[in-house]
Amino acid sequence: MTLLTPEQRREVRAAGDHPVKVEDPDTHESYVLVKAAVYEKLREQVEVEKVDPSFYEYGEFIPGTP
Repeated sequence: MTLLTPEQRREVRAAGDHPVKVEDPDTHESYVLVKAAVYEKLREQVEVEKVDPSFYEYGEFIPGTP
């Protein structure tokens, strides 16, 4: 795990529950810092429910298979 710099810590605290956008000065790639609890909630919401293929009858269409 990477530790926050003092500047990043100030920005995160000032943002409260809102994300903080940061940029890599070398690549100009953008990133978003969010609290781990917020990330976990978002992750739970976007995870696709996995369906057990055994629920399908033989010969029936199974999504994601050729």
